[in-house]
Amino acid sequence: MKRYIPLAFLFTISLTGILHAQKSTYTIGFSQCVREDFWRETMEREMEIEVSLYPELELIKRDAGGNSLQQIEDVKELLKMGIDLLIISPNESAPLTPVVEEVFGKGIPVVVIDRQISSDAWTAFIGADNYEIGFQAGQYAASILAGTGSILEIAGLKGSSPAMARHNGFVDAIEAFPDVRIDHFLTGEWNWAEGKQVMDSALSEGIRPDLVFSHNDFMAAGAYEASLKHGVADDFFFIGIDGMAEGGIQYVIDGKLDATWLYPTGGDKAIDVARRILLKLPYDRVNNLQTLLIDQRNANTLKLQNQQLLSLQQKIAQQRDIAGSYREQISNLRVGAMVISAFTILVILLILLVIRAYRGKQKANKVLEAQNIEIEKQNEKLQRISEQLEIATQQKLRFFTNISHEFRTPLTLMTGPLESLLQQHDLVDEKRHQLEMIYRNALRLLRLINQIMDFRKLENDKMVLHAGQYDMVKFLMRIKENFDPLAEKKRIHFTLECSVDSQELWFDPDKMDKVMFNLLSNAFKFTHEGGMITIGFGTRDKEIGNEKKQVAEITVTDDGRGMSEEHIKNIFERFYQIEQQREGNYFPGTGLGLSLSKGLIELHSGTIDVSSSKGEGTVFYVCLPLGDAYLKEEEKVLVTDPDHFDLESFQLISEELGYFTELSDPEVSTQAVSTSSTKREYLILIVEDNPDLLNYMREILATNYEVLTAKDGKEAWETVQRDLPDIVVSDVMMPFMDGLELTQHIKGDMRTCHIPVIMLTAKTSIENKLEGLEAGADSYIPKPFNERHLLVRVRKLLEMRKVLGDHFREYLSFEAIENPVGHMDQRFLERTSRSISDHLQDLEFGVEELSREIGMSRVHLYRKIKQITGMSVSEYIRSVKLMHAKGLIRKREMSISEVAYASGFANPSYFTKCFRDQFDQSPSDYLAQFGNE
Repeated sequence: MKRYIPLAFLFTISLTGILHAQKSTYTIGFSQCVREDFWRETMEREMEIEVSLYPELELIKRDAGGNSLQQIEDVKELLKMGIDLLIISPNESAPLTPVVEEVFGKGIPVVVIDRQISSDAWTAFIGADNYEIGFQAGQYAASILAGTGSILEIAGLKGSSPAMARHNGFVDAIEAFPDVRIDHFLTGEWNWAEGKQVMDSALSEGIRPDLVFSHNDFMAAGAYEASLKHGVADDFFFIGIDGMAEGGIQYVIDGKLDATWLYPTGGDKAIDVARRILLKLPYDRVNNLQTLLIDQRNANTLKLQNQQLLSLQQKIAQQRDIAGSYREQISNLRVGAMVISAFTILVILLILLVIRAYRGKQKANKVLEAQNIEIEKQNEKLQRISEQLEIATQQKLRFFTNISHEFRTPLTLMTGPLESLLQQHDLVDEKRHQLEMIYRNALRLLRLINQIMDFRKLENDKMVLHAGQYDMVKFLMRIKENFDPLAEKKRIHFTLECSVDSQELWFDPDKMDKVMFNLLSNAFKFTHEGGMITIGFGTRDKEIGNEKKQVAEITVTDDGRGMSEEHIKNIFERFYQIEQQREGNYFPGTGLGLSLSKGLIELHSGTIDVSSSKGEGTVFYVCLPLGDAYLKEEEKVLVTDPDHFDLESFQLISEELGYFTELSDPEVSTQAVSTSSTKREYLILIVEDNPDLLNYMREILATNYEVLTAKDGKEAWETVQRDLPDIVVSDVMMPFMDGLELTQHIKGDMRTCHIPVIMLTAKTSIENKLEGLEAGADSYIPKPFNERHLLVRVRKLLEMRKVLGDHFREYLSFEAIENPVGHMDQRFLERTSRSISDHLQDLEFGVEELSREIGMSRVHLYRKIKQITGMSVSEYIRSVKLMHAKGLIRKREMSISEVAYASGFANPSYFTKCFRDQFDQSPSDYLAQFGNE
């Protein structure tokens, strides 16, 4: 059956090709802007008659009615319609030039008719020579004035090329007659009404010319009517231009004009030239139409000729319509025959296809029936799995909620005694600091647990409002007071702006407190020092349903980092978090805060929305209804003291503020810290963004080591380059630069690659550990960590470095130790040794010269060699020279003195002393020992 399908397809394609082949037409777009109806009708009639002679041509007309802007839009519309050629009669030259250039620039031929544009971006021009017409009119005026007289000129549209050309020709002609002058020059906008108006104004001002020259017959006729009104029509000569049958010719016959000049429309010529261009036949680029003086001598004759021509054109049009009808009938018959043939073949093919399809359907039904049975089984299986997953999810959430609930008891038992201890006045500062840190983090954990409990209550519809009538302005002032210390610490401009002095609202202060805490906490997290945060409050109209209602609106505005559109769409989804690590900030969280806030606001029948732009800040909008109509009776509580807000979370907010404040505490600096004035042997750098944990680790390590601290990877990298610590203990998740990137910087830099790095993080999966080790970390300690574990790990890494240094000092090589130093350290030592060997004969080559050779400062070179080998730079240079000397002695080709000089020693005695100090035997003993071997 498949062989029938290509046959039908090929037949259809062939039929389509025949039909398209019959329609080989060219589309001509015609845009005109003629104000005079007779002129427009004459041009269109000439074009239509000419187009009817050529079946391959199609004409699309647009008339702008004397409006240049409309004509520009008409041309653009024709361009979109896909015309093959544009004929345009521009209303004005300059305004129409750009759009004509656009058409011409797209490779579409342009025929300009009647008047020119301001550039050469056209294919052909058709029109009378306006300058020549103006010149002839000037000569005629001088003639009938007998060489002397005053002229009033009424020009066409300002800026129009015909108006300028006709005026220039007229002026040039009368220059030969000094006593003939143009005393008055007016503008008539090409129409009868304007011509009459300007002439009426001139006559009212007492102007009495001998001759009125108008740039077209309609303005001339209007001027005549104005003169007739003033009773002076017979005192002047009136001449015009155009010579149309129903215009200038009739005006001459009626005695309104003394003369006019024929200005042919050129419609038939435009179509003829356009056809030649489209068919690539020869044509003239400039086609000037001939003019003719019309006066009382030939006006009647010309009118009669025009009437006969019009009658002939009408007959031609009728014949054209009849011929077109015949052509259409023949075309329809031909197409009909083809369609019938095609239809017959298609019917046969369809019958065969139906038979084949029926058989295929029977087979397909059997296959589908079997598939449906299988799909039903799979759906049942998927439904069972989905139900099991939902049950498991709910069980996990219930278990997690129960565990969270159980945490509250031990946390209470922790915070209670801690509060009692902190109230004691005899605590030493160190102990008080440690207890405050424990108490602060216990409260933080309690707040997170409370948040989880609230979230579960919202999910299970068990969250109950206890709403009373409070002053929202005072409530927000109380909220602001709690955040003021943090704003001052971070040098953030924090303000409350209320459009009203007070506003009574029904709300649950505990729930609203949690909402405001979440919104402001986020604002402070994502706003840099010196930024701005504003709480706004007022009332406004909001469309709710199909009506507008007044609501109270709270806004929280910051100029922080902002969010992208993708984050805005999901910001209120539960567990959704914005990953800020690679953008220079990492702010960990549960992803519940904003989701919980949305649920609490919706309990108040309110709404919460957000608007934000990346890099420009964020605004949260909270809208609450006025009045208590949205509350159930059991949700209302009696408020005895509206100025008192008994909020459990205020204490949590205060303690949390202490936590956040320390994040930006400038006192947590990179200065070395020690609990003793005795200088420690090793320098340790701790990198951690949590200030409590940073202080805790600093206290642990400061007992035995000099300690530097940094709050993020960027600050840590600057410290490493400056101070070259003996070991780095770093968290992984940090702002600006994380621990992995910091490790890569340390291990990838020749100056610092020898420094051991211990990763300290809450990410404990094997994948995370491998990621840290691949970055170059020497050890990995998971959180929470044991204090002794950290101390032992630091001590062992430092001891290993010391053992390596002692081994190298004794043997001047790491060859006997497996994986003693990193690849970059090995390359560094090889390069340093090679540089020393290359300058053995240079007795002035020392530490300063070696540091320049290696491209490292003297201090960095000293610290790096000291940390790798346990030697000073001078000791290392001397050791390399001694190793070279041992090689020369073994060759037995030089005396001991010669070996000393060849190894860079200026004094053989000093060489012998250094050799004995290094190898516990003199060069002579070593030579003897080597010789005996």
